[in-house]
Amino acid sequence: MAGGLWSVLTILGPILLIGVIAWAMLRNRGGTKREVDRAEHGAADLRHDLDADAAVTDHTVTNTDDRPGSRL
Repeated sequence: MAGGLWSVLTILGPILLIGVIAWAMLRNRGGTKREVDRAEHGAADLRHDLDADAAVTDHTVTNTDDRPGSRL
């Protein structure tokens, strides 16, 4: 009986796995044009905000270690 169960699981397991992977790929493929445009606009806004912050703030890191070039 146990050998028969393992045979069924060995056959159905990969089939189920392939089905789940196919479902996930179909569900997660791209978005509508509106969703993609919204994401691109959000990314552009974020880049603009980061550039503005970098222009205002000095992000220079000084080495406080006695050994130049060393890393922690």
